[in-house]
Amino acid sequence: MGGYSSDLEVVSKDMSSTDLNDSTDSKFTSPQDSPKQISAPFEMDAGKRPSDVKLDTSMVNCKSGSSIDAVVNGNGHHSSTISPEDASNDPMLASALMSPLADPLNVEAMFAPSKGGRPPLQRAPTILQRAHQVGNDWELYKRAGPRYPTSLEQLIMKHHQKYSNSWQLAHDMGAGSGVYATNLARYFRHIHVTDPSESGIATSRKTLSLWNAQNPKKRGRFTFAVGKPEDATDAFAENSVDMAVLIDCAHFTDAEATVRATAQTLSRGGTLAIITHRPVSHVVGNIQVAEAVEKLFDAWGPRPWEVACGTETKSQQQFSLGLDFVPLPEDVFSIEKSRRITINAHGKPREFFHVPGVQEDSDSAPMSPDEMFNMTTSRIGDTEKQVHYGEEDEQGRGWRYEVGWESFRTRIAVMDSPQKIRELEPQLKEIERLIMKTSPNGVAVIIEWAVAVVLATKK
Repeated sequence: MGGYSSDLEVVSKDMSSTDLNDSTDSKFTSPQDSPKQISAPFEMDAGKRPSDVKLDTSMVNCKSGSSIDAVVNGNGHHSSTISPEDASNDPMLASALMSPLADPLNVEAMFAPSKGGRPPLQRAPTILQRAHQVGNDWELYKRAGPRYPTSLEQLIMKHHQKYSNSWQLAHDMGAGSGVYATNLARYFRHIHVTDPSESGIATSRKTLSLWNAQNPKKRGRFTFAVGKPEDATDAFAENSVDMAVLIDCAHFTDAEATVRATAQTLSRGGTLAIITHRPVSHVVGNIQVAEAVEKLFDAWGPRPWEVACGTETKSQQQFSLGLDFVPLPEDVFSIEKSRRITINAHGKPREFFHVPGVQEDSDSAPMSPDEMFNMTTSRIGDTEKQVHYGEEDEQGRGWRYEVGWESFRTRIAVMDSPQKIRELEPQLKEIERLIMKTSPNGVAVIIEWAVAVVLATKK
């Protein structure tokens, strides 16, 4: 194990060019039903860290009955998710799982296993093959992160089905290269894709045109335009959009302006779905490795956070609140039908999303009047419903992975330079040593990602 070398280690942003036009990515897995009830994979008392929990290794990668040893030996069930080593080898694994769709749309049927098994996935080029063509830190960041699991798709679409059940028009805001648009195309007849940058729209147009050609049974069609989320009303008539989504970029926006502009375009019962995830994962079930990984990320410094939320004070302050900074005005949204959701935050979302070095409204450090006036604060109303899920919940399943030590190297290499990898070699080797010493199988540990979701329903 000590002499093992992975080709994943060579990936870095220094290998890339400035051309984004050939990039293709998707994070979505194939839909399949999950058991209604399942035993909790761990138990955690108040005050304990995730690394302290007693891990039930029978639940790994969304599967009950897929043990760590079985997965490592190639005998486990891999149909739900794959490890970040495999995801890094092909993190753009396409979600274009197209089967003939009935009209009207039957969401329950879409999540039910088919008689003949699951249709084949359309595989996109791997990051190793395309690294030299991707010169944007944001695109590399998305490729190195977790793939959005089936549970998230179910959470969003079943919420929309309950309160709207109209599947005509969706708006993918801040779409970048079209990560989420392909998923929307499984449900909606028309998906309008917008991004503030011309390069983002050029990339998404090429990506989704290729996806269209490879998936003739898709339901939706795409149109494209350069535009900011705050200017959503420029593209639509009032009360015409069934669903609007904002994925991993809400903290870059003027949240008040974005929410109100989007609400103006949504039809009655329409859904605003906002999602974000923490830029680094955390280890569960192994205290020694968890502490070593924390030291690695501390030594790495602010890089993953700067890629995730930029260097501007406002975007970092907003990101530090998860999605609590997003207002849901009662005059346009039905509060009783809306939800604020955290996954794998263990009741402490502020700790998981807080950007290192960013001052919060609860800090005791002195601030100037201007700093106090511009401070981002929570916009959660007293009557809003907050829900917390973990891997033991059907709605929170799929954000946990089994990984080897190379996964941490790959995460850093995708977003940073070879020089940084060399600097962090001692910490990486210590993680390798501890995994070999303390892991039941000597090769892997369990990580999970913290996620925040807002599902708001238009009045």
